[in-house]
Amino acid sequence: MIEDKSIKRYDRWRFYILELSIYVPGAFFSFIGNYFNQIHLSNFQNGVLGSISAIVLLISNPFWMRIADRRVKNSVLAFLAFGSALLIWGVFIFKIFWFILFATIAVAFLWTAVVPIAESISLVYSKRGDFSFGVARMMGSIGYALVIMTLGYIKNYVEFFAIGSLAFILIGITSFFVPKTKGFNVGRKVHYSFKDVPMAFYRMLLLEIVVLPSAAFGSYFLPILMRTRGEAVSYAGIAMGIPALSEIPFLLFADRIIEFLGVKRMLVIASLLFGVRWILTWVFIAPLIVIAVQSLEFFNWIAIYYAILHYVNFEIDSSHRSDAHTIFWMTTSGFSMILGLALGGWLANTIGVVDTYAFFGILSIAGGLFYWMIEHFINVRKPKTFLNSRK
Repeated sequence: MIEDKSIKRYDRWRFYILELSIYVPGAFFSFIGNYFNQIHLSNFQNGVLGSISAIVLLISNPFWMRIADRRVKNSVLAFLAFGSALLIWGVFIFKIFWFILFATIAVAFLWTAVVPIAESISLVYSKRGDFSFGVARMMGSIGYALVIMTLGYIKNYVEFFAIGSLAFILIGITSFFVPKTKGFNVGRKVHYSFKDVPMAFYRMLLLEIVVLPSAAFGSYFLPILMRTRGEAVSYAGIAMGIPALSEIPFLLFADRIIEFLGVKRMLVIASLLFGVRWILTWVFIAPLIVIAVQSLEFFNWIAIYYAILHYVNFEIDSSHRSDAHTIFWMTTSGFSMILGLALGGWLANTIGVVDTYAFFGILSIAGGLFYWMIEHFINVRKPKTFLNSRK
């Protein structure tokens, strides 16, 4: 529900700034594994700490999404942002693993709900046609890329954590400048119910659980991969920034691409390219080639994310859209991250960081092919085959 139905053209820039700011903390937390490595935590401990946010998200996301769905979302977003800006310093203060773990849990309970709530605000207005969500989301990729490439050159960890804290402060300030947006169920007693959401949606989420863990591991462990190969960590910052920049061409034309390919074909193509990306990262040693390979992100995570989010907003009834948004983020940033970082951390200790990239590459390709076969089998008896479907 929108409190102010009139939006002037210049207001779209407020959403662009919002999208830019909410992905900056993601850059910080993607690079924090290098900090944990520098204070001599093991790969397994590193993976556990990296997956904490995903584990906590399974509780925090439904909790905060339900609160935001019954209130003015801007106020909830501001609380989460300013609270995260303060709690993030607890991760820096402590140097013992268990203390860091508890501090990470505390900040994760707040920050993991920032992106879902912020984007639920943007999607309300973009669906009305006031602006393209793809273009707005592109600003998030730009902000992520610029910050994460900068982090690779920062040696002072006080400055490193200051950037993370300031990023949350910017989000909190921005939340007051976008139009006030009420949840879909303000003043109503609602209960989550996932049984009325189409089964096609759940099959997409199962594909996410198989494929997206590779993105979590691949990005989080890139600094460690570079160090393992004797390369400068600054290469990792560039390699992690290139994927975000490569998302820009996709996001500029995302609506046209999804209209041409359809949701399911986008998911299959993205899964296969994901596998190719990680196998090439495993094969090539030269840092410049590894950096170039990461540009395959132009049709990897971003394509899977955009395709499923498009399905939620255009194929699922508004009465169940909040439920779908919740489980979408629980899967995208929850289950997938847990598998990618916890399982990936264990595999890195067992078979080595380098070979774990090969494992996730093969898994992504297998997941994409399996999803294609399942959807083809389900749709083969319908008038439209899977290859001709645009949904």
